[in-house]
Amino acid sequence: MRKFLLLVTVLALMLMSFSMVQAQDYSGQTIVVVTQTGRSIGGPVEDYAPEWEAMTGGDVQLQQFAFGELFEKMIAAFETGSIDYDVMIFPADWAGDFMAPGYLEPIPQDLLDSLEPDDIIPLYADRITAWGDTVYALPYDGDSHMMYYRKDLVNPESPYAADFEAEYGYPLDEPQTWDQYMDMATFFNGMEVETAGEVFPIYGVGEAQRRNAQSYWVYLSHAAGYAKAPDNPCFFFSCEDMTPEVNNPGFVRALEDYIALRDLGPEEMINWDVSDTRVQFPAGCCVFNIDWGDVGPISYNPDASIIIGDTGFAPLPGGSEYWDSMAGEWVTPEDGVNRAPFIAFGGWIIAVAADSDVKEAALDFAAFMARPELVRELATIPDTGINPSRYSQLDTEDVSLWVNAGFDEAGAVDYLSAILEGINHPNAVLDLRIRGSAEYLSILDTEIARALVGEITAQEALDNVAAQWNDVTDRLGRDVQLEQYRSSVGYTG
Repeated sequence: MRKFLLLVTVLALMLMSFSMVQAQDYSGQTIVVVTQTGRSIGGPVEDYAPEWEAMTGGDVQLQQFAFGELFEKMIAAFETGSIDYDVMIFPADWAGDFMAPGYLEPIPQDLLDSLEPDDIIPLYADRITAWGDTVYALPYDGDSHMMYYRKDLVNPESPYAADFEAEYGYPLDEPQTWDQYMDMATFFNGMEVETAGEVFPIYGVGEAQRRNAQSYWVYLSHAAGYAKAPDNPCFFFSCEDMTPEVNNPGFVRALEDYIALRDLGPEEMINWDVSDTRVQFPAGCCVFNIDWGDVGPISYNPDASIIIGDTGFAPLPGGSEYWDSMAGEWVTPEDGVNRAPFIAFGGWIIAVAADSDVKEAALDFAAFMARPELVRELATIPDTGINPSRYSQLDTEDVSLWVNAGFDEAGAVDYLSAILEGINHPNAVLDLRIRGSAEYLSILDTEIARALVGEITAQEALDNVAAQWNDVTDRLGRDVQLEQYRSSVGYTG
């Protein structure tokens, strides 16, 4: 039944597009689109490109690469001048490498105006520029991390509430701090619980930990609460001189937690990427998961989920204390929680190569994929990789968009509220989006992987990261990097 409803939705959107878009003639022109492998992000291109081809006479070729290879494929094409791609769908945090050097075509204002720009949440509208007024991309997706949990197990009325409180001394409820998250994951790990009418063992967590597969963003979500001071916008580096903060005690404590989670999930979790956790958590594997907004629609998909209606949605937990790098000491917040939601990734955006031979057709196709009526629907469909980025998608007063997609009303409100709380939080952590961001994060990814298998300690791993980050900064130009970093976090001195 759900597949039928999705088909109806797709047909309706196609008819809407035919009636609203005045098609241009691009007969004989071929657009090459590049993005990551898999249905997530690339799937909508496969699904909707035939519609654009029928309208315009143009041809769309989709090239996909594993996420770990995507940046290198794209930057190599730019730097060598080979420009194998016309339309690129890529993470917003690569702005420093793609936008700043002029590799991307500026977006015409009339095209941007056609996409209801006032509906785009400012956080994501800022991701389509290179810290200035020139727009180089179109918004497509709105990403930030959040927490998913089994609300049928974790609540004050749970059958396990009394035993938990007796053991840990506080009520069993949505965890507010990473300490509580670890306590609850430990408590449930290996316990036999009822799920979908059957009793079987459950794990405490199901988090991505695989190298070269976006798992370092999960680690950074743990680190934010421990290492982001409320009165300091700078997180990855010092805004005084670009000294890396990544090996300070807050980051180290988070990595120690992340390593400890190995024993609170399945043995194979160390090899899980994000797509694995999106299969396992809805299948009842575990109590907790950290991910982008994708799990919301998946958790209500009867073809993938056995916990429909039993998923809790919440902003990320915070640190029970945080490291103040300016003061050089641990600080305990007055309310006991340093909430610092991580705006991981910042969303996938769509851009056109400045040297494309089919620039007009490429811009037309990019706008076709970024049109508001399409992205609104894609965010509600499982496995598209598209998450809310517009006010109209995040209206908690009118959740009909989500209810029509299969959510119950209470679940839709909780899901949207969790996203909004994260992206609107005054202490939210913006992802790294300066030149070299992919290289900086690849270094972090490599050293985290070494620590996860016990090759080195958390401190050793992050000391290695800091040393290598300094090398990258010096090579790219410390003063230039500092200027970009300050601009990207809004530092005014």
